[in-house]
Amino acid sequence: SGMREALDRVLAQTDVLLPSGSELLLFSSAGDEQGAIAELLGRGIACIVLKRGADGAVYHDRQCSVAMPGYAVEEVDPTGAGDCFGAAFVCFWLRDAAPAEALRIANACGALAVTRKGPMEGIHRLADVEAFIAGAGTRA
Repeated sequence: SGMREALDRVLAQTDVLLPSGSELLLFSSAGDEQGAIAELLGRGIACIVLKRGADGAVYHDRQCSVAMPGYAVEEVDPTGAGDCFGAAFVCFWLRDAAPAEALRIANACGALAVTRKGPMEGIHRLADVEAFIAGAGTRA
């Protein structure tokens, strides 16, 4: 279909894919998560980060997979959390950070985002994110 062809053209130009939950399966002909990851990495995507909300995220590339639990916070409003996560992850990925480091920061940014009402109010400076991480517990 035209939609599938358009999606394929976009995916051919994609370096980092950040789907949430079952969104991953929308990008693949595979019927399961591992099959979809293998298919998409095989098509040239550099890395896939499965966002799992409060449960953290899982990074996949052709060499490794890294799981990072979410941080335990009191959720006020989830609006914007995925955007904060994605922005932080891509920023650290572009700096060639190790996957675990990029996930650690991104998970913290997503967690902090849900502690405030509104889509932009939960954005924090890196120093504040690091301070949060130092004092936070994870959902491991």
